[in-house]
Amino acid sequence: MDWPPFLQLSVPVTLAVWVLLTVAALWRSRPRLPEAGEALDTPPGEEPPAVVSLMVNRWRSDEDAIDSTLLDLAARGFLELRQPGEDPEETTVRLRKGDGRSLTPYEQQVLDRVNQLSVNGEASLTSLAFRSWTEARRWRGAFYRAVIEEARTRGLSQRRLSRSTRRTLLGTAAIPAAFMFATWMWAAYKLHANLADQITGSLMAAGAVYLALYFVVEMRWSDQNTPEGTRAAAGWLAYRAHLVAVEGVKDLAPADVASWGREMAFASALGVLPTEEALMRSRVSL
Repeated sequence: MDWPPFLQLSVPVTLAVWVLLTVAALWRSRPRLPEAGEALDTPPGEEPPAVVSLMVNRWRSDEDAIDSTLLDLAARGFLELRQPGEDPEETTVRLRKGDGRSLTPYEQQVLDRVNQLSVNGEASLTSLAFRSWTEARRWRGAFYRAVIEEARTRGLSQRRLSRSTRRTLLGTAAIPAAFMFATWMWAAYKLHANLADQITGSLMAAGAVYLALYFVVEMRWSDQNTPEGTRAAAGWLAYRAHLVAVEGVKDLAPADVASWGREMAFASALGVLPTEEALMRSRVSL
């Protein structure tokens, strides 16, 4: 059939323009890391390790956030990590009273996991691993969402696409949807469909296009730094440079948190601890 000139390429052209606008918006708002500056020998802020971990990983989920939370709870007295033998994989974890400070939802989530798997008040570190991928994904998703929520509350991160940008993209998404409606109506008319079928089919086609574009805009893109978050990230990267140079960090086992304290939790959050140790502790999140 011969298409009217204004409908011939209307849908693909307007969709292509919309995709280019969206890509440009996502590119401009992509998470960035600042320059670290000179090394700092003390933590530069009051942010908890989980928030620090996501901050230096451009707000993408990272298992170091979970590992460092476990170590931080041990450093603050909510947990006790013991290594009865020479193998760090023999490490056990026991619940304690803590330092009296209130817990964040994601910290309580880790404690609940330990409590759930404890026998006579104690669990092996390896037993914290999930046996079901579905359960693990659900647990980790809740954990990371809670960490992001705290980062936003602290003013360190914000949604990647601002409210005005989302409104603009959703508003312009109506254009290809409208052209899809007109195209479907014209095609149905040419095929001699009755008016009710023309309208129903056209509305469904236009709705499908708009809904697909809506999900693209509203999907869970990684956050971006606020100005305050950028300053905080620079400080933590400078502290990371100090930890990298500290002798003995690469030989630490989980139970060493008893002597190293929160410094070890931050070393985990900043990815300073060796990979094999991090993987061993990450079983809490698998």
